[in-house]
Amino acid sequence: MMDFKGLLEKAKEAARSVAQEAEKRLQEIKEKLDQDKDGRPDVLEKALEEAEKALHEAKSRLADLDQDKDGVPDKLKEVSELAKKAAEAAKAKAEEAARLLRERLGKGE
Repeated sequence: MMDFKGLLEKAKEAARSVAQEAEKRLQEIKEKLDQDKDGRPDVLEKALEEAEKALHEAKSRLADLDQDKDGVPDKLKEVSELAKKAAEAAKAKAEEAARLLRERLGKGE
């Protein structure tokens, strides 16, 4: 029959062995995830590069849409300006129609 100390030593050795194996596997996983060995997982680096590329492309497209560099796409300003002119024309026509109606009803201005 094995004594308690011997059993305890075997348990400690088994725990050390498991810890060493876990550490070894963790290191293998780290190496697989970081092929260029720069300390950052390659998949994360790729995602950051893609995000940076997308941001640069978006800024470039916005610059193409905003030639006067005021932060508002030029086409949007054109549409806004056309809508403003249409609203002003509609208001003027409504005022003219109201004036004519008052004249016809004999109330004059």
